[in-house]
Amino acid sequence: MSQDELSAVQRGYNTREELEQLNVLPPEEKVREKRVAIIECTEEIPCNPCAVVCRVDAIRKEGLCTPAVVDWDKCTGCTMCVAVCPGLSIFLQQIKDDKGYVTMPYELIPEPKVGDRAQLMDRSGKVVGEGKIVIPTYQAKGDAYPRWVVTVEMDDPELSYEVRAIKILK
Repeated sequence: MSQDELSAVQRGYNTREELEQLNVLPPEEKVREKRVAIIECTEEIPCNPCAVVCRVDAIRKEGLCTPAVVDWDKCTGCTMCVAVCPGLSIFLQQIKDDKGYVTMPYELIPEPKVGDRAQLMDRSGKVVGEGKIVIPTYQAKGDAYPRWVVTVEMDDPELSYEVRAIKILK
């Protein structure tokens, strides 16, 4: 069985086509206007920290096990939902000055620093390009593992629809 024949739950991620069908990717005009959240949950499980932490009520859930929905008009791009998501399934996206930006959770070493070069990976872990870290923010003080929220910049703004992980290059 090929990766394409597996369900999102079996694969561990949704493909871009599946996300487009689910209507969870923001329209390009919205990501050119401001940074907004994208929620890419693959399972319907009891979870709601993103909706609870959102200070502007931009994230809503019809029920505890239903997928969260983002109101991109209300979203301020604050990163709180990215930091709190236990499934590492929330990202922020923006296209600005013909560059793409993705904000994502980061729980690896080395510690991210402004200006670090990074390999950019898509949802499946395939390397799709190179970018640089522009904002690293430490979020989880006192936890057994570090939780960073990192924003990476890429020269190809189209990649902002694909990039969901990084590897820091030293």
